Amino acid sequence: MGFDQQHQPMNASPVFGVVATVVAGGLSLIDASKLDAPQRRAVHAVTAVLTGFYVAATIAGSKRGLVPLKTTAGIAATGIALRFADAGDTIDLRFQEKLREAGAKHPRRWMAVAAAGTTFAGYLSDRTAARKSRFEAVLGHPPEHERVLDPGVRTIAEGILRARDISGAPELLAQLASAREVYWDEDFTSTAHFRVPDEFPRAVPHNQVFPVRAQFTGPDGTLLQILLHIYDGELDMLTVDAADPDDSDYVDGILQSWPEPSEVTHVIEDPDGLCRATSNG
Repeated sequence: MGFDQQHQPMNASPVFGVVATVVAGGLSLIDASKLDAPQRRAVHAVTAVLTGFYVAATIAGSKRGLVPLKTTAGIAATGIALRFADAGDTIDLRFQEKLREAGAKHPRRWMAVAAAGTTFAGYLSDRTAARKSRFEAVLGHPPEHERVLDPGVRTIAEGILRARDISGAPELLAQLASAREVYWDEDFTSTAHFRVPDEFPRAVPHNQVFPVRAQFTGPDGTLLQILLHIYDGELDMLTVDAADPDDSDYVDGILQSWPEPSEVTHVIEDPDGLCRATSNG
């Protein structure tokens, strides 16, 4: 099996795109008002099954687990389609009448064109996304994810920003309250990337390493420092580096977690070098 094949939606297939487009257009040509009760029930059943299949095909998920996500989504979609089939007919007929009032001689044809066009546009979008995912996998670029900010990251960043009254800190603290973490791997890494909502005010200077650093002693006794990077006036990332540039080769891979607040000393650079930024660590 090719890489990540079980996670790729089948709706990236050209055959699926053509079939789904034709089916969507064909179903839209059916006028429910011209059918008797058994015929309507048959159309509802067929439509519900096709809806469930379409939803299952467009869901990207693993086949692992007691009930795969695709199966669950498909069954749920089928049930919902059956439950609201009559309401759908009512909306469908109202839309048909609106088209007639607007001067359309064959409203069902226009509805079929719209349904087919929407379905095909969705297929093109899904196919583009699938190609991008495969391209990133080939290049070795894992997909980007987003999660709630790690409590350790939040505590360290807040300590750095509150250690000294510095221009831009209030804006950055406001951003931190709503910031989320962007990550590519579940394993711990000594770099934390932030994502900040656009509506928050920016800090000045826009691009800087915040002047306060959080220093602590690493597991091997190396003095380390945590730096808070600001880009375009927003929180960008936390990084760990050696306090002494000569020790920089020994930093990678030595941390398994962020330090506790009690292990950190905040320092700031002044004309005479680094000095303690607060009276408490």
